[in-house]
Amino acid sequence: DSSVVGRPVAEQLVDAIDSAVETRWAAAQERARNLPGLDREQRVEALTTRIRRELGAAGAASGGTAAIPGVGIGAVTATFAVELGWSTVRLADLILTIAAIHGHDRANVDERRMWVLSILTYREGAAGMLAKLASEAGETSTRSGARRLTTKSVRRINATMGRAVVAKYGARRGVAAIGRAVPFGIGAVLGYGMNTRAVAMTAKHAHAFFTEFPITLDAIETDGIVIPRSIPLPPGSPRGEST
Repeated sequence: DSSVVGRPVAEQLVDAIDSAVETRWAAAQERARNLPGLDREQRVEALTTRIRRELGAAGAASGGTAAIPGVGIGAVTATFAVELGWSTVRLADLILTIAAIHGHDRANVDERRMWVLSILTYREGAAGMLAKLASEAGETSTRSGARRLTTKSVRRINATMGRAVVAKYGARRGVAAIGRAVPFGIGAVLGYGMNTRAVAMTAKHAHAFFTEFPITLDAIETDGIVIPRSIPLPPGSPRGEST
């Protein structure tokens, strides 16, 4: 139901992704270095287990709150908006850490944003969609078959995916919020299950995405232009406006 993903929720989502890719990269790299495991699969599994426990508990708490008798849809949506922001940050942390596990440790903020938007929006189809968008951007392929993009092209792709992430990822999470508005104990169980599944599937999609990464960036310096809002909000959703 698109009405669940209202204006304030869209802002929570956009801010969460921007915050993660801009400020949490160093922590993701450190986390990747310190994970236990002998190979990538074991380290990804250790990371997934850690974040799955955390977001499962958060989902159970918000599901229980949403299911309290007398709590209206407005309170459900407000609770969801808060949890959406934090769970999106942690899913972005998961994606960034898996990128570092795969050795993608020199990416600029535009490339990091591209990873997160691709995986959250298109899930198992992320690599294919990114290759398609790169092809439409008119970029060339390397001898290995990977697409080569300039920073300018990455920003154009991010703008396209930024519009899609609210409609696709945000809507999926919105349906989950409505699903929690059931009797108390069931709501908590659903909240836990939905969040743990989101973590498991995001980890799976990210691991596959970075295993056969479809994009290489030209060896050029980022031009240093500051983009006030890297992910555009939907039409009619000015920053700071609430309902």
